Amino acid sequence: MLNPSIFRAYDIRGIYPDELNEKTAYQIGRAFAVYLKENASLKVVVGYDARVSSPILKRSFIEGIINEGVNVWDIGLVTIDMVYFASGYFHLPAAMITASHNPKEWNGFKLMKSNVDFFPTEDLETIINGKQEVSLQEKGAVMAEDIKNDYIKHVLGFIDMEAIRPMRIAIDTNSGAVGPILKLILEKLPLEISADHYHFGCVFDGDGDRIIFIDEKGETVNPSIIGALMAKYFLKRYPYGKIVYSVTISKIVPDIINIYGGEAIREKVGRTFIKSRLKEADGILGIEATGHYYFKKNFYADSGIISFFVLLDILSNEKKSLSVLVSEFSKYVSIPEINFKITNPQEFIKKIAQNFEGYDIDWLDGLTVRTSDFWLNLRPSNTEPLVRLNIEAKDELVLNRVKDDLMKLIEKEKVSL
Repeated sequence: MLNPSIFRAYDIRGIYPDELNEKTAYQIGRAFAVYLKENASLKVVVGYDARVSSPILKRSFIEGIINEGVNVWDIGLVTIDMVYFASGYFHLPAAMITASHNPKEWNGFKLMKSNVDFFPTEDLETIINGKQEVSLQEKGAVMAEDIKNDYIKHVLGFIDMEAIRPMRIAIDTNSGAVGPILKLILEKLPLEISADHYHFGCVFDGDGDRIIFIDEKGETVNPSIIGALMAKYFLKRYPYGKIVYSVTISKIVPDIINIYGGEAIREKVGRTFIKSRLKEADGILGIEATGHYYFKKNFYADSGIISFFVLLDILSNEKKSLSVLVSEFSKYVSIPEINFKITNPQEFIKKIAQNFEGYDIDWLDGLTVRTSDFWLNLRPSNTEPLVRLNIEAKDELVLNRVKDDLMKLIEKEKVSL
């Protein structure tokens, strides 16, 4: 019996080797193969990130797959968006051994059907916990595949290479899988990697699906502002396009979408919700407040590397510094997300909501309260006993007043639970 805590809303994650080890990886691989065979898939793409435990887990995971007679394309050390690309481009189910931004002692699996469709981990848990007969069929084969050239061509298809102007860029790849593939792409453009006097900087997470930008003054740029810049950029190219954004995104994003004639679609926080809604709506862009950006032409999946090149194209076309572009969209002020440990998040949020009777509220993802001066969102975490608070206002005075009042209310309700 596997530890049920490793099965999360969007993927599988646990601490290696206590919660997730070679035996676990084998069971997950075998169960995934059983599911694939039931759905007429006899080939799967497998990649892994730069964690020390990833190649160890990969070997056991692949062993479980081939013992069920399913073939494996081993694409090696890659970014998560390279796995997304392989799944979409070759129309194959895929798996990535990664724990995303979790600390180094963690690891896990992101599993998907062909064309980057979300795979429900509860289905896998059911197969693992059910009785599995010993497979008597011929083992599957493992083939090493190099997808780098196809992936690079795909990424460069998002920009006009001739229009990219020379720039100095500071890049932190977090010792992950982004560095090697990004280096190959950057060699094709007039760019210099430099920690001094750079035009902009960026930080990738370990598996490459998320990116945070820094302007030329060293200031971190709110991902919502980057999202607004991308919304303007894509709506100029695809008029009347639909853009999906999470409930915690700044109001500047729907403002810009409306100004440039697009359709703004609000959705729950989380990759599964944003990607699914983007695909369902046939939208052109998806935006999350955590630095995840989703693209229609990337099989509706997120990519830190493509986001990097889209911003590069924006700066080349606008011919303005990033700080100037950011200042033009800095209409609102907000707090950094605050987390509270709450035993019963749902009950707690309902108690808070009683204090906002008569306000414009909705329950799309937790509690959202809107007024002409501010909005706030209080929602439960998908994976932990936490409640997350976001507030945005028209100015600092309103922001501080709302924050102070709400913090007092939260402390009062925490005591009463």
